[in-house]
Amino acid sequence: MRSVRPTTNFSIVFILLIPILMLTAPAIGQENSPYSRYGLGDPLPGYNILNRGMGGLSSAYADYSSVNFTNPASYAELKVTSFDIGLDYSSRTLRALNPPRRYVSNNLVPSYFQLGLPLSKSKLWGMNIGMRPVSRINYDILIKTRLQNVDSVNYNYTGNGGSYQAYTGFAYGNKFLNVGMNVGYMFGTKEYSTRLSFISDTVFYKSTNSTDSTRFGGIFLNGGVQFKIKVADKITMRIGAHGELKTEMKANRNITRQTIDYSATNGTSVIDSIYKGNNEAGTIIHPATWGAGIILQHETDWLFGAELNYGKWGDYRYYSQTDNLVNNWTIRLGAQILPNYQSNNYWSRVAYRMGASFGPDNVQLNKRVPQYNFSFGAGLPVRRNVYTNQYTQINTAFEIGFRGNRENDIRENIFRLSVGFNLGDSWFNKPKYQ
Repeated sequence: MRSVRPTTNFSIVFILLIPILMLTAPAIGQENSPYSRYGLGDPLPGYNILNRGMGGLSSAYADYSSVNFTNPASYAELKVTSFDIGLDYSSRTLRALNPPRRYVSNNLVPSYFQLGLPLSKSKLWGMNIGMRPVSRINYDILIKTRLQNVDSVNYNYTGNGGSYQAYTGFAYGNKFLNVGMNVGYMFGTKEYSTRLSFISDTVFYKSTNSTDSTRFGGIFLNGGVQFKIKVADKITMRIGAHGELKTEMKANRNITRQTIDYSATNGTSVIDSIYKGNNEAGTIIHPATWGAGIILQHETDWLFGAELNYGKWGDYRYYSQTDNLVNNWTIRLGAQILPNYQSNNYWSRVAYRMGASFGPDNVQLNKRVPQYNFSFGAGLPVRRNVYTNQYTQINTAFEIGFRGNRENDIRENIFRLSVGFNLGDSWFNKPKYQ
């Protein structure tokens, strides 16, 4: 009898629709981070949810069924087709010291889409097609102050936008070495607005509104390498490194400088346009980044490792202008334990993960802004069909992050819950008859 596999046209259509949904589906809730005003916005986690549970440990990580898109050399280890999508829920708490105040925001957004494909059964060849958000701009800040010899004034800063990457990658490996590369297109928008309003009971002043709206895009390239050294029976040491080249993106922006009337009840009405610039061409430079790490791994039971990441954010340029960005580094530590993957006890077949990371932020406002992050997660097996080699696994990650300390004017705490659905299957098999 001919074997029947439930890979349908509907599944393929669903896979093709995911990238469209990532770009068009609005976020549920509203995020507000003053740090997203700088550069291309607040950087989002650039790691698979599996790796996030281990503090982002990914430079040297590779697996036969999951897509580690941080280091494309890992694609060589793929043995089954892996369709992986992620979803993030985050809760952000802002605390300002002068005057003391607190603000909480929540957000639910897609995290990534990955389709990993093994290209050969006998050799270590693999590829990946993916898309993910890289950064997000979302803030609404009101500052009340007083201008000397004039009057009280409100500055209202708002911004939204962000950046994305769409790419494909390939990798080749052998018993000792994997090498891989991603190439794709990075694109996004950057929209800022600054409104100045005077507050006076005796003198009437007009308000001003300044807006900048920019669209950008360009080709990016990153690559990676992983070395495999067998140190004992069933124990392997992996050493990995990856890096992304500096990307120069073409940009186009519209600028307006206006005199307005503004009220909370009637909104904004334009009195005069002081300056208006349309379709101004320029470039945005996204800096180079790299990471390197080491993992010691038992074949099935455990792994632990460490890595260092570095970003040359001082090279960032927006129309030849610098920003409050500086070079930064991050150290990551992580571990995973799988009690007994052959056990009949479900919880013995769950992979338990934990990790931590720390280092200075890439934003510097008068003083360096420290960052600390603690995470734990689990890989939950859901379904396994030994006859079709199909399975489903849910990866979860819980992250608690801290940005800034008592020396910084604004401190930010974030709690992030991430869920990844990893659907594995063996594609391109010839049908068999019995």
